[in-house]
Amino acid sequence: MSYIVEMRDVCKSFGALPVLTDFNLKFRQGEKVVIIGPSGSGKSTVLRCINCLEPIQSGNIWFEDEQITDKTDLSVLRMKIGMVFQRFNLFPHKTVLQNVIEAPIIVKGTSRDKAKQLGMDLLDRVGLVDKCDSYPKELSGGQQQRVAIARALAMNPKIMLFDEPTSALDPELVGEVLQVMKVLAEEGMTMVVVTHEMGFAREVADRVIFMDQGIIVEEGTPKDIFENPMQDRTKLFLKRIRY
Repeated sequence: MSYIVEMRDVCKSFGALPVLTDFNLKFRQGEKVVIIGPSGSGKSTVLRCINCLEPIQSGNIWFEDEQITDKTDLSVLRMKIGMVFQRFNLFPHKTVLQNVIEAPIIVKGTSRDKAKQLGMDLLDRVGLVDKCDSYPKELSGGQQQRVAIARALAMNPKIMLFDEPTSALDPELVGEVLQVMKVLAEEGMTMVVVTHEMGFAREVADRVIFMDQGIIVEEGTPKDIFENPMQDRTKLFLKRIRY
């Protein structure tokens, strides 16, 4: 399998605070990678650097064998990299369907009729076709996050980045979002997921990465990490959380 993303010797800081230090990581096409670790360990920053939402101080990032570190026109790149955030960031004045079809129409020039059909198909995939004419305020948090996933999929991305997509949800709504993500994984979507949902990591991930203080402490299969961690820091982290 080829690598779709490579991060080489990446250094990222916020002012005087280093967040990623000589950071190296690769993702294969079709791979499902889950990144875990304590708050402030740099997990979300990894995703934001891949999507060029955060500039890096040094190092290089490659996407599909193209260096994107100093890329100035990011519109094409972001059509290929879907991202789902902690907060849903839906347009409150637009319906569910309008939220999903906005980017294909504006960015890709898709006709409105074709975009509507695509939008309805995607809403059907996330179980919300009956909410197509509703507004975000009329939906639960879990429903809004599923709309956000459909919106990202509308651009037909090569990889999906999920930044703690269930952390803002009430506990009973988490499952419906994770189920949509599991289906995407089963369909072969390349996924990088930052999450505290260890059950999801066990079930879905090909590889689990444990980060702390801007570095990769340990990585391996879910079995390696959860049943036989080698590093003391990993053992301590897993001991302190419930999974």
